[in-house]
Amino acid sequence: MFTLCISMTVVLNSLTSYDPCNDYVSLDQPWRANNATGLGICDSNFNWNGWYRLLYNGMDIRMTESCVDVNRCGTFYTLWLNGPHPQLEDGVVTRQVCSTPIRVKACPGNYYVYEIVRPIFCNMAYCTEKTTQGRSGSLPSVKR
Repeated sequence: MFTLCISMTVVLNSLTSYDPCNDYVSLDQPWRANNATGLGICDSNFNWNGWYRLLYNGMDIRMTESCVDVNRCGTFYTLWLNGPHPQLEDGVVTRQVCSTPIRVKACPGNYYVYEIVRPIFCNMAYCTEKTTQGRSGSLPSVKR
């Protein structure tokens, strides 16, 4: 009984201390920028699993927060964040991409991580802004 309680405490502590800012996959795909023309990329072909940090040639970048024209971001149908990015103090938030919820977190060091999910159709890809966030500094302020 004593061993079971200790094991459960260790598991619960590790679950509550998990931070996606420390456990993500870097995704450096410049064709995701909202000024890149379509290449027919299909994000439903990727095995999305976990949290992702978006980069543009090694520089931090974030998902677009407004509608992007078709035939951009390396695909035909573009996927973008419908709502503002969170602030550091917000923790993990849920935002909509089309009608699909994804989770987003602002991280110390001026970057975001996204728990990206597989789109339901082909010829759809997640879009990023065309300007980078840089490597350090504070996160940009977002009007709410």
